[in-house]
Amino acid sequence: MNRMLIGPDMLAEMEQEMQVINKNLKSIEDRQKTYADQHMAFKEFQVWEHVYLRIKPKRSSLRIGSCAKPTPRY
Repeated sequence: MNRMLIGPDMLAEMEQEMQVINKNLKSIEDRQKTYADQHMAFKEFQVWEHVYLRIKPKRSSLRIGSCAKPTPRY
């Protein structure tokens, strides 16, 4: 059985690859945040001003006759 030994060169290369991966993930997160921020609207309200709140009901898997699992296909 041939086993690959991890040497200092391989560890340095792995650390460098991890830095590149982390940098790419950070740039992707920043891009997604800018897209999300474009659709976000900041609204300010005054004290005693009437506003309508939209609240989605909490989905419950305990309803009678329903199951949280998807139906089997096969």
